[in-house]
Amino acid sequence: MEAYANFRSPPVIKTMITRPRQTLSTFIVFALSLTCLTSPTANAQPPSVDHSDRHERSIERAQSNLRADESGAASREVALADALLRGGKADESIPHYETAIKQSPDMRPYLWQYGIALFFAGRFDDGRELFEAHRRVNPNDVENAAWHFLCEAKANDIDSARKLLLPAPGDRRVPMSEILDRLPGGDATKIETAVNAIDHPMSKQSARFYADLYLGLIADAENKPDEALRFMTRAAETPMTHYMADVARVYADHLRSSSKPKER
Repeated sequence: MEAYANFRSPPVIKTMITRPRQTLSTFIVFALSLTCLTSPTANAQPPSVDHSDRHERSIERAQSNLRADESGAASREVALADALLRGGKADESIPHYETAIKQSPDMRPYLWQYGIALFFAGRFDDGRELFEAHRRVNPNDVENAAWHFLCEAKANDIDSARKLLLPAPGDRRVPMSEILDRLPGGDATKIETAVNAIDHPMSKQSARFYADLYLGLIADAENKPDEALRFMTRAAETPMTHYMADVARVYADHLRSSSKPKER
């Protein structure tokens, strides 16, 4: 999913390079998506920053670009969907992903972001199926396996999620292999050890963020709401503003909202 700490290019782009039969429109969509996948060092902001203005500007820009594109390009629909999702408007993002898929069906398995939006919308079966499709074009992505695990746990139960774990060999980003090993059960010891062994400050900051994000996700899948919120809140406090940092902030808000007593 998200490139970080110079470990890899966005997986969709790497996959596209090895799949020459993809359509030009699909290439354009994922070339545009690179604007979301920037270096964390270039996007650091103080933790106290209110991100709402940044998201509103992104949404307005994407809406303007879509209105100005008379061809109704799928890439513009995806750009708006991404901006809405990152701004915490998952329900509003989904119709735009679906319009893009109708216009360019070949892009569907590459839209892992759509799977995340489906999770936040409570469409767990649909999200699980999307992540299964994404694995066919990006088989080494531990993050994809984690989101599939989460959707299966929510749709059914944690035992089913562990039984149906997607393999994701060869993801060399720290601490991704340790996160993959944690999905079947256990504790965070190996993940914490891997993060703490990193010397470079920015690489360590990025690895710390991903550790917190996925420890929070795993705790949510395991129905441990307090632990999930603790890790996800820490992930959401990152000064980084890349795609998955925004997803962490949306997720933290989602957990807080879920923990509030429902009005009768």
